[in-house]
Amino acid sequence: MELKLENNLTHQTVPVEGVATVVEDSIQEAPKASHQNPVLRHELSGMALQAVRQKAGILEKATKQRVTRYMLTEKIKSLPHHCLLDIKMETGTGKTYVYTRTMFELHKRCGFNKFIIAVPTLPIKAGTAAFLKEAEVKRHFSRVCGYGAEIELCLLEPQKKKKNKGRQNMPSSVGHFFYGTHHTKDKIFVLLLNTQLLTNGKLLTREDYDQMLGAFHRPIDAIADTKPVLIIDEPHRVERGGKSYADLINGFRPQLVLRYGATFPELTVGKGKNKHAVKDYQELVYDLNAADSFNNGLIKGVAKEHLELPGGKKAEKKVKVLQAVKGDSANLKLTTADKTSKTFTVHAGDSLGVIDNDLDGVVVDNITKNSICLSNGQEKQTGEEFFPDQYGVSYQEGMIELALMRHFETERENFCRDGLPIKTLALFFIDSIESFRGPEGNNDGWLRKKFIELLSARIEKELARQNTKEYAAYLKATLDNIEASCAGYFAQDNNDTDENIANEVKTILHGKKELLSFTDNEGKPNVLRFLFSKWTLKEGWDNPNVFTICKLRSSGSETSKLQEVGRGMRLPVDSVGNRISDSSFMLNYIVDFTEKDFANKLVAEINGELEAQQKSPLSITAEDIIKVAKMRNIEVNQFFIELMTKGYVDFDKNVVPDKFDDMLVEYPEFKNMAGGLNTSRINNRNSNRSEKIHIRKARFEELRELWAQLNRKYILYFDKEIDNKIATELPLIIKEKQVFSLQTVMSSRKILGFEDNIAVANEGSHIELTLSNRHYAYNEFLKRATRHTNIPIQILHKAICEAVNNGCKIDDDMFNDSSLTRLIWAVDDWKCKQLVGRVRYKQANYMMKETKLTNADGTVKDEVVQAYIGNKTEAGTPPLKYLYDNFAHDSGLELQNIKTEIDEVIVYGKIPSHSICIPTVASSNYSPDFMYVVKRADGTKELNIVIETKAYDKESYIAPDEETKISCADEFFKAMTANGYTVHFKKQINSNSVKNIINELVTTSDK
Repeated sequence: MELKLENNLTHQTVPVEGVATVVEDSIQEAPKASHQNPVLRHELSGMALQAVRQKAGILEKATKQRVTRYMLTEKIKSLPHHCLLDIKMETGTGKTYVYTRTMFELHKRCGFNKFIIAVPTLPIKAGTAAFLKEAEVKRHFSRVCGYGAEIELCLLEPQKKKKNKGRQNMPSSVGHFFYGTHHTKDKIFVLLLNTQLLTNGKLLTREDYDQMLGAFHRPIDAIADTKPVLIIDEPHRVERGGKSYADLINGFRPQLVLRYGATFPELTVGKGKNKHAVKDYQELVYDLNAADSFNNGLIKGVAKEHLELPGGKKAEKKVKVLQAVKGDSANLKLTTADKTSKTFTVHAGDSLGVIDNDLDGVVVDNITKNSICLSNGQEKQTGEEFFPDQYGVSYQEGMIELALMRHFETERENFCRDGLPIKTLALFFIDSIESFRGPEGNNDGWLRKKFIELLSARIEKELARQNTKEYAAYLKATLDNIEASCAGYFAQDNNDTDENIANEVKTILHGKKELLSFTDNEGKPNVLRFLFSKWTLKEGWDNPNVFTICKLRSSGSETSKLQEVGRGMRLPVDSVGNRISDSSFMLNYIVDFTEKDFANKLVAEINGELEAQQKSPLSITAEDIIKVAKMRNIEVNQFFIELMTKGYVDFDKNVVPDKFDDMLVEYPEFKNMAGGLNTSRINNRNSNRSEKIHIRKARFEELRELWAQLNRKYILYFDKEIDNKIATELPLIIKEKQVFSLQTVMSSRKILGFEDNIAVANEGSHIELTLSNRHYAYNEFLKRATRHTNIPIQILHKAICEAVNNGCKIDDDMFNDSSLTRLIWAVDDWKCKQLVGRVRYKQANYMMKETKLTNADGTVKDEVVQAYIGNKTEAGTPPLKYLYDNFAHDSGLELQNIKTEIDEVIVYGKIPSHSICIPTVASSNYSPDFMYVVKRADGTKELNIVIETKAYDKESYIAPDEETKISCADEFFKAMTANGYTVHFKKQINSNSVKNIINELVTTSDK
């Protein structure tokens, strides 16, 4: 199989033509020596740049976002002079092809034959080398494109130390590059290196080699003498202010630098309040952004998906086994949906309830070298993650099942399509190398074993479906050679001597054609299509036929979302190497719940590219001119005329680009105005829900008594006949509500789409996965059901037996969390309909020691977590009577209440969520929103008021279950009043202001 390259794709030929046009129009003189490139003028042709940008449709953007000299740091300014062109291309659109073709075009039109390609990582280097060496690539450029030349690849590698004494051998690749002459018309000499070879060590800078290159002792000086063109791949990894870029420029002294990337670095511009970031576009000549790439079908679409908890509950936390010390202890980490985490150390005999309440009753039975054994019969391996529930569903297991389901869904379509089949690959990013390779590196890690087990089960299911003869044979071949279906590549593999691992690495890193082929060299089925890595393949490596990426580990940082999906963005090729661009393809991107907002972030990033119009440093406003004129004590119109006369601005107040730096020298006042909004000073206070807000201690003292009473515990009880009623009706509830079923896990899927060129995340079809052997013992199920429903075990057992006798099919696998959740919901619904008005509250002889606002000794806390008060906030200072120093709120109605100052109010504040736990007839507790201490009309006695806000226009819009909780709260406060402490409880909707509620209470209480 040979990869087929297409010749005249517009999105690839336009940047090639653009760069060649600018360079051709900027040549000053022919090469001075046979080993050198032609010499460029000090500055690139402005007319050519304008024409190229005009043709590419980016003239306005390139002009507005051009980084000028005044914006550069002194470190960048001090670098040797070099021209610079920037080519922005989205990942997967053929960046390597474009800069390779550009070298051929510059050789053909201008006579350049010395190029250096600098890449930031080894995988990028390997991928680039493989591309340049490919026979089909050579044939394509020489014959199909008609260049009649070929690339002489000079691959720079680290040198091994000589065993015997004496001078080191001069790197042969450098000598080959240096001595290459332009008299050999059909040769282009390309030196390929990773930047670490220059920044770490002295490979190119030492002087003690066994030979000289011309007049040069140091290889780097010889390379610089060729007057090379430097190509930088992934410029965001080689920032102009960084060491790598400085070493490249200082060492190679290129006369032209071409930067190709999907992401460009940022420069920090300005000082003080004017400090902000701008994209580092020096001379942008092409811009293929994500939106255009998606819209024009140049890359795959993206469908993000994550798993929720069993029973339809939202996934909000997971537990990971970090480390195990045999017979001693284990470290486990609890991570929540907001990515906060806490590590716990447990010993044999300890309950995991210390980590999370949902793990109450699960005890550590034993700790081995690589795992912990639990009392629920499960063994969790080091590196494994699981839901904190009683049977600990493995999160990785669920994600793998989801990934396999999506993989085979795609593979079946690709294999059985009209035309030649497409080999379908899946890529898994994992956290622990040992979980795949095994503790001894024998390819027997627990995750690999579990994957093989799940894969085998999935293939059996696929074989049970109706298949074509050819696809069935492919599936059977996979099952027969299941171990060969998956392989891994990790950084440490480069030093591994195991032959099997070495073959895996070779195939993944260098064998793109092998991965894309359905058969091996002997004609046998090639079933390898599941690849595992630990971010080693994150950048630089790509394969066009990756259709599923499953992140069994979080990326751990706010990296570019477009960069993350980049490994699977390329359009696929069929079984003979033809690129397929006439179909709609989708990349399945599977993440864990901590990244469930991935699709929205991806959309925001794409739209941000479209909308990001940095205030042009090349424009000034009328207001800017007025300010500087006043500073200089000059009449405004006269000052504007002065600027125009000197050629600094045009009639529309746009700065003439070539004059901008000169203008800032003569009028430095504009430095403090150019560059626009200081984005670093915009604080999105809604972005971090774990932030703390301060409690105003003096205000708290005025409601201390009310707070203490609200935190007293009350017991909810029902009339006696309720037990008889539920015993009678529960069997029917179980049957009609279809309470019992097999355990399932639901996925949540969003698909990237575009509406009017704006990216959107649309809801996609979800998958419900059935999990086997994930159930409670019957007695444990009854205990849990009793705990959540308050229905006695005997009544539950009898009801289940009656339901079975009445035709309900219930087996052991159905005593699971999904069934438990449905039972709780069904009983809640029944209670809400039957028990409202029939509940009683009795004060318990117990008071909370520590509360959300007070410490165990009764002293008021300094601060409270913002999320307990509200998920949103607003800048400003709340009224002095308010309990907190922050406008944290959950709705517009709440914010309105906080801002409303009422004379009669002594103190008021939001009640922290889940602090006042009022028991209700439903399984969940209830906590109101606001508490007020108010003066009576005569100013003597205080009123205590608790308000529940509902941001609805009509009371009829309030959900029935919410109404039930409010009704229970009403009974609760009546019981509190009967016990000697009067609290008025009121419900508030949008049409009723808090001032009206309080005025009405103050007025009526005095009558």
